[in-house]
Amino acid sequence: MEIHNSPLISVIVPCFNSGRTIKRTILSIKKQTWAKKEIILVNDGSTDGLTINALKELGDEKIVKLINQENNGLASARNKGVYQSSGIFLFFLDADDWIEPQTLEMMYIHLMKNKKYGYIFPDIVLEGKRKGIIEKEFNLFEQFFLNQLPYCIFISKENFTKYGIYDENMKLGYEDWDLNIKLGTNKIFGKRLPLPLFHYDVQNTGMLLSKSIKNHIKIWKSIKIKNSSVYKISYLFSEWKLWRKKPSSYPLFIFFIWYLILNIMPDNFSLKIFLSLRTMNMFLKRIIFKKEIKN
Repeated sequence: MEIHNSPLISVIVPCFNSGRTIKRTILSIKKQTWAKKEIILVNDGSTDGLTINALKELGDEKIVKLINQENNGLASARNKGVYQSSGIFLFFLDADDWIEPQTLEMMYIHLMKNKKYGYIFPDIVLEGKRKGIIEKEFNLFEQFFLNQLPYCIFISKENFTKYGIYDENMKLGYEDWDLNIKLGTNKIFGKRLPLPLFHYDVQNTGMLLSKSIKNHIKIWKSIKIKNSSVYKISYLFSEWKLWRKKPSSYPLFIFFIWYLILNIMPDNFSLKIFLSLRTMNMFLKRIIFKKEIKN
């Protein structure tokens, strides 16, 4: 796309032993219709030969800036990429996922049309072990209790560095959940771009389906401690009043019940409830998705 004084967009790609998929990811960025872009590829201490060789090849390309660091986790790799970037805007993409060719262009246009919002996120196309399309609207109150949004957000570097930054101590996952709460409490709200532009590779061995899910309650409680003022009943009630009439995935009042369960029940019991509800929700969405395909 040709836009007068179009800004440079930095795409941050952390990589750890993703040799099987990294070339597909990088190719999807190179195919973007947006001309002014750079790829900040952060090797987070990869150890397998396939990945190391792939990174060497990619590092020779002008559009790719390869950064090597000792293994320190996803949050650290993303932050390192941001610090080494030159773009006015940032976009995050992991090394096993990919995007449609018009993604950066559409993200930029959508943000310029909705300047009261701080960042843009797309609909998610599930690939691999799960199939379907995930459509989520931004609702900060809902976000206090569930990790609802994709990690691949489009945001100005200024807003990210001033109000965001990933918490590098979050080694169990959901660092993007913590980031979105941090941004939201600073009035940096997200805006959905209702297009399936982001392809998310779901594998049973992935962090989201292993460590993060199994430690969901533990991670939420650590977020609650970090943001203790946010999780006071008076604050939650005031936010509920602000967000109750805005789009959400679930009726917002149920989160007060969930909050009570989380605070009075043992973690193992709360986790069983969460996993049961999650499985039921996935099952229902699968049925709906199959019906939509048939129609």
